[in-house]
Amino acid sequence: MGDGSGGEQKDKKGKAPVRDEYYSHWADHAARATAGKHTDLDVITVAAGITPSGTVHIGNFREVITVDLVARALRDQGRSVRFIYSWDDFDVFRKVPVDMPEQELLEENLRRSVADVPDPYGVEESYAAHHITAFESSLDPLAIAPEFIRQSKAYRAGNYAEGIRRALEARDAIARILNQHRTQPLADDWLPLAGFCNSCGRDELDFSWDGEWNVEVACRSCGARHEVDLRKGGNLKLPWRIDWPMRWRHEGVCFEPGGKDHSSAGGSYDTAREIVAEVYDGWAPEYVAYDFVRIKGEGGKISSSKGGALTVSDCLEVYEPEMLRWIFAVARPNAEFQISFDLDVIKLYEDYDRSVRLAHQPDDGGKNDKKRRMARRTLQLASTDHRRIEGGDALPFVPPFRGLSMILQVYDGDMKQSLAYYEDRGEITGDEERARFRVRAECVWNWIEQYAPDDFRYRIRDEAVQRELDDDPRLVIGRLVGVLEASPDIEEGELIEHLKTICDGTSLEPKTFFPYAYDLILDREKGPKLSTLITTMGTERALPLLRGGLGQRA
Repeated sequence: MGDGSGGEQKDKKGKAPVRDEYYSHWADHAARATAGKHTDLDVITVAAGITPSGTVHIGNFREVITVDLVARALRDQGRSVRFIYSWDDFDVFRKVPVDMPEQELLEENLRRSVADVPDPYGVEESYAAHHITAFESSLDPLAIAPEFIRQSKAYRAGNYAEGIRRALEARDAIARILNQHRTQPLADDWLPLAGFCNSCGRDELDFSWDGEWNVEVACRSCGARHEVDLRKGGNLKLPWRIDWPMRWRHEGVCFEPGGKDHSSAGGSYDTAREIVAEVYDGWAPEYVAYDFVRIKGEGGKISSSKGGALTVSDCLEVYEPEMLRWIFAVARPNAEFQISFDLDVIKLYEDYDRSVRLAHQPDDGGKNDKKRRMARRTLQLASTDHRRIEGGDALPFVPPFRGLSMILQVYDGDMKQSLAYYEDRGEITGDEERARFRVRAECVWNWIEQYAPDDFRYRIRDEAVQRELDDDPRLVIGRLVGVLEASPDIEEGELIEHLKTICDGTSLEPKTFFPYAYDLILDREKGPKLSTLITTMGTERALPLLRGGLGQRA
């Protein structure tokens, strides 16, 4: 992947490097900053992670897509990249999400590791595994494939024994760093340890350390006592603010973003940066703070514990994979934005299609060339195969969302008939366009069925209804029936011309007449453009319905 150019080219005299303006996406800037700090490394490690304490929602996705975009940009600069994703499944299960089944079962397992809580669905090995499996599978259509690390397994295998011991040895330094940002100082006998009882599995523990590799653990919940040899692993871990910098050093992380709740002054990133340098003799990764993603119409940040959190899979039912990637790629990480499922979906699709058209336009030396380059680069990063668009490339045809929504409803969601409509018009001609059609059509139909407002949905009547119309509406309906009977294969352009004059000599005009036609065809007063509706459904289907306005049987 990538051209290995590093985003820079030699000038015409072969001297100072000249930066290629194509590589000007925010991910390129983050990649250059990261690569510039680690010129001696053969492999650049980038990282993301989350605690699977509930549904892993679309807001959580912002972290993994941010890292994926920077990883791609690094590869485009010729660097080898290791992309790791840590499942912090060794964290405490603190709260039962309201939409989970088996509420009593989950309540009984509070204060245990999420890796040890049973799956309330009875499918996976644990509660954590249920959420992990769902999220990992949702990344496949988006071409995001990190190396996943389960922290419960890493800790229990003893992988971090050295990191834990170094924290214990430096407890005074760590306490000093943390106390700078605490209103209540840590206790004098505090140890940088957390974990779970070997007997009851809960986290209410007291610790004592022998100065070497052994830790004595006393459980306040059940009274059990046991000893842990750090080298053999077990149920002990570091608290989050120490765990994070320890793993930076352990994995050699060079880039990792964080939510704005971690990024405030004195937040977990600030303290981790001090701890990794002073305790672990390591570096803090290049950092990008990202803002929240919100769901339009719902206040506050998305929360798994509140229930009903929208997942990546939910979004992929409405948004094409490359478009979902684009929504995140086109926004700067520190900009908050909303995911919409109402009529704004149409606007988002129109914005995306407009960007695709812009990217395919040839450069002309004008002021829009910069916008074209940015559109191309953003779409390359958003594509699932990292393909690069060149100015002047042929623009593949994909039906606009709004028009396709009408075609699909005319054919009651029949994909074959809807595809044939575009093939008959010569707009879809090849397998690539057919594949693109199917992806978009599935998304459009899902949106119509699940999210579209009622006044946007419609169905063509199965049978004609008889209407007793006043003289003028009946006269104009008769004129329309006559036009269609005279020209059964009428083209839309010709029908539009007829509709412009069809009310002449009556008290009606098109905007007051159309509701009568829509009522006869759709059982409602509004609908898609009438000329498009009639020519799409065909006169054979339209005429029997319209004749109902004349008091005639089909």
